[in-house]
Amino acid sequence: MKPAGTRPRPAAPADGAAGSTWLRRWSVVGMLLLFMLINYGDKTVLGLAARPIMHEFGLSPSQYGLLSSSFFFLFSVCALAVGLASSRISTRWILLVLALVWAVTQVSVVAASGIGLLLVSRIALGAAEGPAQPMALHAAHSWFPNAKRNIPSALIVGGGALGGAIATPLLTVVIVHFGWRAAFLAMFLVGCVWCVLWLVIGRDGPVDRAPAGAAPAARVPYRRILLSGTWLGGFTGAFGAYWTSTLMVAWLPTYLETALGYSTGEAAAIATIPWLAGLLLTFAHGAITQWLLHLGVPSRIARGILGGCVLILAGLAMVLLPTVTQPALRIVLIAVAFSFHGVTFANGQTVNSEISPPAQRGAVLSVSVALVTIAGLLAPYVTGRLVEAADGPAAGFATAFAIPGVLMMAGGLAALFFVRPERDARRIAALAVAKEKP
Repeated sequence: MKPAGTRPRPAAPADGAAGSTWLRRWSVVGMLLLFMLINYGDKTVLGLAARPIMHEFGLSPSQYGLLSSSFFFLFSVCALAVGLASSRISTRWILLVLALVWAVTQVSVVAASGIGLLLVSRIALGAAEGPAQPMALHAAHSWFPNAKRNIPSALIVGGGALGGAIATPLLTVVIVHFGWRAAFLAMFLVGCVWCVLWLVIGRDGPVDRAPAGAAPAARVPYRRILLSGTWLGGFTGAFGAYWTSTLMVAWLPTYLETALGYSTGEAAAIATIPWLAGLLLTFAHGAITQWLLHLGVPSRIARGILGGCVLILAGLAMVLLPTVTQPALRIVLIAVAFSFHGVTFANGQTVNSEISPPAQRGAVLSVSVALVTIAGLLAPYVTGRLVEAADGPAAGFATAFAIPGVLMMAGGLAALFFVRPERDARRIAALAVAKEKP
């Protein structure tokens, strides 16, 4: 019996996406890719402008470190809160609000005269960026049936790597020629333009719509999803991958200079390789996975086993990296260790979507991000302590790299044995059906 006041929604087409045009679907994905590009630019502009900001405001390294770390103060909490709210609020409006907050935080920095406003702005930006990736994926997945989600997922997650190749040089040019405040102003304007376009293009997709006259689907206890072998196996790998991702941003250039003896220019060039390799690999992995699913290969193999093998290779490269002395092989291992891990973010969240009821998908994706990003809080600090305590930088980094290396290999093995999306999706769906029965 349908509860009073429930408004029936139009029935979804059989294939889950036939009711929308090809152009509409991919226009939304294109906007979400731009959304992630802006996301990267907004959070990286502070690092690019670090030296002039420290000089102008007289900040010590520790003060600047606090300013940078403040980005994560509310990151996980807000990712979780917004994810839970997404089951009742249109993703279209959630993404619009997030982008507007980003824009406001950027323009507020332009008027800053001290660290106080910078700190508040950075905390607010982190709070609004915590839910960004899971909400973007949630929005994209509402336009595609399960078997066709890997390519759009790869495009959206790859937006961060693409941002590394696009936003960094462009913002650097702005800072050099027009000053650091102009870079923040530029990001404000870009964010405003995106919001206007999103109002025109952004829509929630038809895949999640219930048949006409159907009662709202029963909710499954979140613990049944989060304690499934598929979610736990994916989380193990994603935690190690995020540790690696944070290590790449915070410590890879320093490792190249202090432990391996490269110049600043050489270190910058080598550190760019994983960004480009990760971008290409994420897209390639998404395309291969979707092709396998199209051929009828089970998701356990196409997403679980294939993704697990890639992660094991990344972990193995990370562990071997400090032991290699041949320069060319060392660069190859750097590329593998700091790029192969990236496929986990798109692939893992696509698997989480596969096992989650549509109404709870946004929350599950956000809980995953909220817990995985704890690695981002730990990795820079733990690495710094290990490097300080060691006899030299090379010895310290060897120990520091072993941590994410082992985590990724463990996560890859967990994917091989425990990620079974079809089985867990059936079990969770059966629970929902059981709860709907009187």
